[in-house]
Amino acid sequence: MTKPFSVPAGYEDTWSDTTTKEFDPNAKIQYALLQALNDHDIARVIHCKSTYGIWSHLIVTHEGTSQVKRAKIDILRSQYENFTMHEHEFIDDMASKFTKITNGLDSLGDAIDNDQKVTKVIRTLPLSWEVKAITLKMLNDKEEMELIGLIGNLRTHEMERKVREEMAPQKKKTITFKSTPTISDNDDEQEEEDEGLFLLVRNVRRMYNKAKFNNRRQWQGKEENKIICFN
Repeated sequence: MTKPFSVPAGYEDTWSDTTTKEFDPNAKIQYALLQALNDHDIARVIHCKSTYGIWSHLIVTHEGTSQVKRAKIDILRSQYENFTMHEHEFIDDMASKFTKITNGLDSLGDAIDNDQKVTKVIRTLPLSWEVKAITLKMLNDKEEMELIGLIGNLRTHEMERKVREEMAPQKKKTITFKSTPTISDNDDEQEEEDEGLFLLVRNVRRMYNKAKFNNRRQWQGKEENKIICFN
């Protein structure tokens, strides 16, 4: 299966013993492969004459050429490097997305070891998990954790957090209404302003008239003093 194989020419009864020994294993493996494939893959490789041809065709179909494979690895690597857990995201959802990326890299021959996976998951925890992340990092520094054990630990902590949040007393929300001036309020304020202005004008006018009256009396007094009577 790992090297090319050509079907011998002629009828089987004309083959040599060496040719028959080479053909039999190829035929058995080819049959086993065809039995394991689904209808879509069988349609793709039914024209192949050897096990090597079937296997090569399946590799190109599912993994692509070396260029396509490299492109897939680059995409998955980018997703891995930028991977993060969002606030309020469930641990199961985060673990499912993370595992999909790492499994894809493994299938393409770019495997990530357990310690790197554990460290990456701890670093991706959101800010609300900061205390738990520090604790897990300290534990992992002392003794390397398995990824499956880390995910289980995070699930347990998630459930405990949820229970504490449900048991915490709910703060009463009070609604304050902002007072806004109404038309009647504005009218009252305008009336008060008008009344104040009226009083001010009246007082000023009264003071003016009083001062004018006093000036007139003083002038009349001076005129009387100037009159001289002759008998």
